[in-house]
Amino acid sequence: MISELFINAAVIIASISIGNQILISKEITPSSPLKLRIFFGFTSAILGIILMSYNIEIMPKVIMDLRNITIILSATYCGFLSALITGLILALFRLFFQGLTFPSIMATLNILMIAICCAVTTKFTKNKMLQWVIMSMYTLIFPTITFIIIINNRKLLIETIVTYWISTVVTSVLVCFYIQYIDLLRFSYQRYQQDSAKDYRTGLNNVRQFDIEFNRIANGLTDKSIITMLFIDIDHFKKVNDIHGHKNGDKVLEDLGKLLLNSTNSIDIVSRNGGEEFSVIMTDCPQDKILDVAERIRREVQEHKFYLSDDQSINITISIGVAIYPFTVNNIQEIVEKADSALYEAKRTGRNKVVVL
Repeated sequence: MISELFINAAVIIASISIGNQILISKEITPSSPLKLRIFFGFTSAILGIILMSYNIEIMPKVIMDLRNITIILSATYCGFLSALITGLILALFRLFFQGLTFPSIMATLNILMIAICCAVTTKFTKNKMLQWVIMSMYTLIFPTITFIIIINNRKLLIETIVTYWISTVVTSVLVCFYIQYIDLLRFSYQRYQQDSAKDYRTGLNNVRQFDIEFNRIANGLTDKSIITMLFIDIDHFKKVNDIHGHKNGDKVLEDLGKLLLNSTNSIDIVSRNGGEEFSVIMTDCPQDKILDVAERIRREVQEHKFYLSDDQSINITISIGVAIYPFTVNNIQEIVEKADSALYEAKRTGRNKVVVL
C-alpha cells in the first residue's frame, strides 16, 4: 500500500510540475480566459483518470485512489467551471468505464458531490489555503459516508476509514505545500520576465524590449506599412534634479510615463530608452495625422502640472524628433538614427518643439 500511495503522490507532483512548465507564463485564476479554464478542467480530469488506474488497496477488496485531489486542484486554480468539468468527466469515467455496480454508483455520486461542493466553495472563499482545507474535508467526509453504507464489517470499516483518512490527509498536505512552492516559482519567473522587459521606474518598455518590438515590426513590414518613430527628451531635466532633488526627478519621470501612455493609442509602443529619453513607435497613424499627434503630446506635457513630493508643482517641456517610414526614411533600419537626428535638431534650435526629418 505504501508503494502504491507513493506512486500516486509522485504522479500528482510530476503532473503539477509539467503543467507548471506549460503554463508558467500564464495567470491561472478563476478569472482566466474561458479556454484556459476549460483546458485546466480537462487536463485535471485526465490526471484523475490516470490516478484511478493506479488505485490503492487499503484493505482486502477495499480500494481507493487520489482522484479527488485533482478536483481540488482544478477548483483552487480555475474556480467554479473548471471544478465542475473535472468532476463530471471523472464521474462519467467511473460510472461507464469501470463497471456499473452499486459501489461504482456510490463512487460516482461521491465525485459529483465533491465537485459541486468544491465549485461552490470557490464562490464564497477566496483564500487559497482556506479553500484547500475546506475542500480536503469534502474528500474525507463523502467517501467516509460511502464506506459506512457499503462496508458491513465494523472492524474492517474502522480500519478502512482510518487508513483512508491518513493517506488522504498526508497526500493533501504534501500536494498543498508543493503547489505553494510551484506558485512561488511561477511568480518569480513572471516577475523576472516583467523586469527584463519593463523599465523599473516608469513601467514602460525598457530599451531591451524596445529593440525586440522594433525588430518585430521591421521584420513584418508590408507595402502598406507606415511606421512612425518619435524620440522624446525632457528639456533641461538636469535642472529638475539639481533644484528639486533626484527623488522628485524620478517622480517626474514616472508621471511623464503615465502621460505618454494616456496620450497614445493602446497599440503604440511606448518605451523609456534611458535617462530622460523616451520613444513612441506608431504603426497605424496616417501620414497627415502624425505631426498633429506629436504636437498634441508636446502640448499636453507643457500644460501638465507635475506634482512633487512636497505638493508643489512644476511644468516641464519636451523636444520631439520624428521620422516616418517610408516617407522621411526609405530604410526601416535607419529610422532610429533619423528620429534621433530630428530630436537633436529640435534641441539645438530652441527645444519645446517637434522636428520631422
